[in-house]
Amino acid sequence: MITIGMSNWPTEKGKEVGKKSLETKPLPDFVQMTGPYMYPDEKNGIACIAIYKYDKAKAGEAAEAIANSIMIYNTIPGFRYSLRVASGAATTMKMMGFD
Repeated sequence: MITIGMSNWPTEKGKEVGKKSLETKPLPDFVQMTGPYMYPDEKNGIACIAIYKYDKAKAGEAAEAIANSIMIYNTIPGFRYSLRVASGAATTMKMMGFD
C-alpha cells in the first residue's frame, strides 16, 4: 500500500520547517519513504510531496507512524498537510467490480 503525503507552508516559514525536520524521528523499517520532493507553489509558498510504501498488513501501524512524523510541524503557523491512502490499478479495478 502507499500513502501520499502532501504539505505546504508559507515561504517565510522555511527555516522553521527545516529546523523541525531535524527533530523528526525515523520511520519504522517497514515504511519506506520516497521524497520528500519540494517545489514552489504560487498560492501556498512551498509545496511538498512524499510517498510512503508499506505492507497492507502493517497499514494501521504505518498510518500512525506517518501521522506522528508530520504532527511535529503543526506548531508552525500556516503549515498544512494531508495524507491520502492510494492503491494500485489492479486493486482499484477490483474495487470497481472488474475481476
